[in-house]
Amino acid sequence: MQKALKKTYRVLHMGSNYICKAISAISFSFVVLCVLTVLLQVINRYVIVKVSDYSATFTDELARFLLIWISYIAVAMCFREGSMAQVDLLYSRFGKKGRLVIYIFTRIIIGIVLFVIIKYGFWYAARRAAYHSAMLNIPGNILYSVVPVGGCLLAYEWLTEMVGVLAGEVTAFAPQATRGFPEHEDDSDKDAERLEAFAEEIETEFADEPEIQHAIQENSDKPEE
Repeated sequence: MQKALKKTYRVLHMGSNYICKAISAISFSFVVLCVLTVLLQVINRYVIVKVSDYSATFTDELARFLLIWISYIAVAMCFREGSMAQVDLLYSRFGKKGRLVIYIFTRIIIGIVLFVIIKYGFWYAARRAAYHSAMLNIPGNILYSVVPVGGCLLAYEWLTEMVGVLAGEVTAFAPQATRGFPEHEDDSDKDAERLEAFAEEIETEFADEPEIQHAIQENSDKPEE
């Protein structure tokens, strides 16, 4: 059972890496477009309108829609890295088994909320199909689909984390220790390799110093807190 969970987690985690990279690229593109849109709005308001009749009325609407989409799709990355706000008043008072029970209980609640968001999000988006935005004429089902889409992305990260915790690959309430952003994970691996190489270099340099070697050995035998 444990082996199957670990295998499932690794597959889900690999998919999460691709999803997060795609979210990162889309969010970056939306942020750049949003900045350019607001910049155009400022230039239009204080410069263009004084020399021309052109008015970029769509900029305010586009900027608002971009900010909403950025917020909803990026929340999955925040959940993956454990950067969302959490209160650990109860969690810190329990042992390992108690913390696992609290974790499962809170994740069940999150799952129920995500189910409601996704189900009724798609339902509401479909009902708004006849609506079109005032300036850009974007269909309402596209605009309001951001809620269920963001919910689906978050649900995938929720499932991946749950499987990882049950498989023993992820620490409950501290996913950032093993599930950081793909680029951050690569950096962590490189840092670990550098530290290991540095430790070997120190041991080689002080090979003829028994006192230093004894101190290094004592420090390496200490259990991690």
